[in-house]
Amino acid sequence: MCAPDPNAGRREAARQENKKRITKYYSDGIKQWNKEVDFKDNINNILGLGASRSRSDFDSFVLSEQGKGLLQKQNAAAAYFKSQPTLEGGRSRNAGRAARQKYLASVADVDRKMYALSTVGEAKAETKIQRSTQDMLKANRQSLGMDPQFGPPTMLPPKDRAGQFMNSLSFGMNVASGFMTMFPGSDIRLKENIKKIGTSIDGHNIYKFKYLDQDREFIGVMAQEVMKTHPDAVVKLSTGYYGVDYSQLDVDFKEVA
Repeated sequence: MCAPDPNAGRREAARQENKKRITKYYSDGIKQWNKEVDFKDNINNILGLGASRSRSDFDSFVLSEQGKGLLQKQNAAAAYFKSQPTLEGGRSRNAGRAARQKYLASVADVDRKMYALSTVGEAKAETKIQRSTQDMLKANRQSLGMDPQFGPPTMLPPKDRAGQFMNSLSFGMNVASGFMTMFPGSDIRLKENIKKIGTSIDGHNIYKFKYLDQDREFIGVMAQEVMKTHPDAVVKLSTGYYGVDYSQLDVDFKEVA
């Protein structure tokens, strides 16, 4: 096992940030989907119920105005017949003609208003309904907002190979010093200036060596060799390097005096 990567913390933070970004994207996607469902429902309401209600309101207004016009005609007719003279004569005939003209003018005024309402008024009302419908559709589209944005990718910091190697060396030194008494660091990767000085009765090669960056010399075996002949005596340490249980060998691990 290699030594810890100095950039491991930054890499894990980048992974967590990327997970948050993905989670937010899916969450925003669900919200957007709900908006789109509401958007479609609103369109149906605007084009269907909304426009229908506006036209219905206008039709009700037209019927109300028609009723008022008929009542105005009725009142004009009543006033006309009430004003008819009972005696014949020049003055009475003139008054009768004036009353009739007034009655006809009143009826004509009502008819003009009804015609205008049924033509120009209806066209204006329809235009107003269409503009109102377009405004509501526009507002409905704006309520959708933008689609969820995945955003730029989260950059994963590279592994710090150099720092990892230096940590490995440091861990190797810790193995050599911290585990020296129990499982001496016998991994060949932790040693330098290696010289074979003999062979034990059980056939284990005996070496003199130095640990990396140390001046002291030691005598012992190489874990990689012992692993082939006596694997039970080799222990893999948490650092990934190998140590040797010398109590199972006929070789003593010692420092050169």
